[in-house]
Amino acid sequence: MPRLAEVRIDAVDVGIDAAAVVQALPLPSALPAPPRRAGALCGVVEHGGALVPVVDLARWVDTGTRGDAPDARILILADAGRVLGLRVSSVGGLVDAAPEAVTRLHHDDDAEEVFHSAARSPDTGRLLSVLDVGRLAALAQAWSACAAASLAAATSAAAPAPSARPTRPYALLDAGALRLGVPAAGLAEVLPMPPSETIAGGRGAWCTWRGRHLAIVPLADVVPGAADDGEVPPLLAVLERDGLALGVPVRATLRLAQCVPPPAGEPVAIVYDEDGAELRLLDVAALFARRPEAALSRATPGRDTPGRATPGRATPGRDTNGTDAHAGKPNDAAYVVFEADGMAAAPLDTLERILPLAAPPGATLPWEGRAIPVADLRRPDATAAGGQVLVVRAGAGHVACVVARVHLMIPVGAGRMYRMGATAFVTTDDGHARASYRTLDLTAYAARRQA
Repeated sequence: MPRLAEVRIDAVDVGIDAAAVVQALPLPSALPAPPRRAGALCGVVEHGGALVPVVDLARWVDTGTRGDAPDARILILADAGRVLGLRVSSVGGLVDAAPEAVTRLHHDDDAEEVFHSAARSPDTGRLLSVLDVGRLAALAQAWSACAAASLAAATSAAAPAPSARPTRPYALLDAGALRLGVPAAGLAEVLPMPPSETIAGGRGAWCTWRGRHLAIVPLADVVPGAADDGEVPPLLAVLERDGLALGVPVRATLRLAQCVPPPAGEPVAIVYDEDGAELRLLDVAALFARRPEAALSRATPGRDTPGRATPGRATPGRDTNGTDAHAGKPNDAAYVVFEADGMAAAPLDTLERILPLAAPPGATLPWEGRAIPVADLRRPDATAAGGQVLVVRAGAGHVACVVARVHLMIPVGAGRMYRMGATAFVTTDDGHARASYRTLDLTAYAARRQA
């Protein structure tokens, strides 16, 4: 029973012998190629350390309106020692067609035609024009012998069979526009999407997770080129590495699967599961390496035992190799850390006084013989009379900011400043563990209250 890879080239549905398909590569933003007077060569890509020519069938035949989108791919094809690439608009799954389902329609045996048969897809019902890969290579007169030699060496008897290659468990996640595979060991939790704040002036958002600040990375930054349908996914997948964490929005958890890890250095690898469906395997180490805001998620005090690192995690202030993992600049102002609708910090020099909250707050609060406006920053369910008051300077006046509790002060130079978009954080390190606090400009907030 022939197995066909179902693809689409612009408006044409195409079936390709699955045995001839080596790999699918993302379509590069540019396809450099030697200039030619004629032919269907549209560019060159690198595969397995060798340069492979890419053929665009639209230069030979009418394939309809160009259908390039985020799903566009370069299929690496191999036939009789020749390796070449084919530009396609999208890749579907693998379909098993009955031998009698593949029907030869053209019997002229024209060497300049690459389609002579058709088949009905049993899965989608689409009529597939079956591509003759051998004739395509012969007609294009463009292939890579070096890539063919590399491919032959990789699939020789000396190389392990696919089933014998070491595999790792991956958690498969539905990310909407695509399916994402994450090493199971790096997936800390999948939880309902928590309340979050958009990063002003930047991409993504952040939230609080287990008492830590967690950066939420947009899918398009996890998988470059991924489409965004504009809907907010209902779940958040939390990834952990070396004591740091990042959040990735997802729609659903699917299952665990054993996958062959992609080569090191590939941030996202495109593979196909046993049903021929496309899967993106994520290199968690590469993701964390290019997302410095992950440093904001270092565990708060008490999560790790001083002097002893949790397996697979960094000791506080150091990475897994024991080297200094600090970043950011020392704070040049003292900060007061308080609890409002979450943990936050404000510069000490913006505060006039810290007072106990003697009674449930109203619209104003008497202070030094006058009534100053009140801004209650606590959670809506906070006890009415429980809290403290930060008297904040606002131009020539003052505003009383009600918080649940003042926790500590961070002296000048005792912390480090980080920035995520327009939001700044101050991080403390007492030698045992680290904690990050979002900074608030209470002066500006108070001024807006008085305006």
